[in-house]
Amino acid sequence: MFGELTATLIKCTDFEAMRAFYRDRLGLPTVKEGENWIVLDTGEGRELVLGGDTGGDTMALAFTGADLADAREALAFAGPSEIEQHDTMRRFFVRDPDGNTVLIID
Repeated sequence: MFGELTATLIKCTDFEAMRAFYRDRLGLPTVKEGENWIVLDTGEGRELVLGGDTGGDTMALAFTGADLADAREALAFAGPSEIEQHDTMRRFFVRDPDGNTVLIID
């Protein structure tokens, strides 16, 4: 119902240093890149997104392949955001019990 954990998103205070560390030092291949954001391949269909939309937090976890209506209903107790269009996907945000952002994506 909630899909698979496929991405970790990190907001960067120093994007250039973060990109250099993960891409150049750790050798993660670039999937796609834009101004002040990059998606890196971490293997087996998983991604690390630097500078991406974390819902305002320092980091967020993203589950993809979800049935959004069912997932949002099941997570109603946690106060999920409205479903929104983002690029080629639809998503909503919810917070876990410690207040971390979790994205649920179709």
